[in-house]
Amino acid sequence: MSADPNSLADRYKRPSSKLRPTTIALAGLGLIGFFSFAIYANFLGKPLASAEVLSYKQIDSTHMGANFVALTGSKAATCSFKAFATRGIVVGYSEVKIPANNDDSKIFQVIVKTLEPASVLKTEGCRVK
Repeated sequence: MSADPNSLADRYKRPSSKLRPTTIALAGLGLIGFFSFAIYANFLGKPLASAEVLSYKQIDSTHMGANFVALTGSKAATCSFKAFATRGIVVGYSEVKIPANNDDSKIFQVIVKTLEPASVLKTEGCRVK
């Protein structure tokens, strides 16, 4: 018995799966465009606003304070902060409005009210208005 691929295709009426060169070229261009944008957005693009906590301390059992640097560029931004207990749960949250500072590194302060004593204060990011 011979295994002729043409006779099998004829027997089962299976269409041939030939990819057209234009389909491959368009798919390749789409992938190149997607990966180019992803690399730019994650590694090369400048964030619109950012904040970094320099130091934090527990003021009392229901307040946590922090010094931070925020870079906003030419537009004002809102930065959010979360206080975490030793168990890892969020026990406090605060949002701070930062005026436009044209990338000057100016130190700001924030006090976050907590439900119970906190051990860590972190920034959750900034968004431009």
